[in-house]
Amino acid sequence: MPFYHDKKTPESNALTDLVRAVIRMNATVQKSGTRLMRGTGITNARWQAVSELFALEKRVTVSELARHMGLTRQAVQRLADEMVNDGLVEFAENPGDARAMHLLLTEAGRATYHDSLEREWQWANAIAEGFDTEQIARAVVLLEALTQKIQTDY
Repeated sequence: MPFYHDKKTPESNALTDLVRAVIRMNATVQKSGTRLMRGTGITNARWQAVSELFALEKRVTVSELARHMGLTRQAVQRLADEMVNDGLVEFAENPGDARAMHLLLTEAGRATYHDSLEREWQWANAIAEGFDTEQIARAVVLLEALTQKIQTDY
């Protein structure tokens, strides 16, 4: 049992437990994603970036993508530069800011995303088996609300 400070509320103790569980889950998902993408020619990080760009369905800058993914701009810039070199994404002019180029999926990037879906759906189906859809949806709402509060307040 972890040590809890005597001034913590039961809710903050539960939050601490949740944060620790999310950290463990993140590490586990990262390892699983690396295994899942083995043999595809892309890394887990590239898969995540391509997936986010596809899901956003709009032009975004590197900074916007970084904020959306919860990563630093520098990390996403390095990743974007690598993906440009490999033909997965391309930079396009941004009419609103000439210095902050938009990042767009290329046809090769879209094809890579679609190819990865074949692996991802099987993995996701296996992991979700035995869980209720509503239970998962409530967890998503809670995690998004906590993330928003942390980003806004701290």
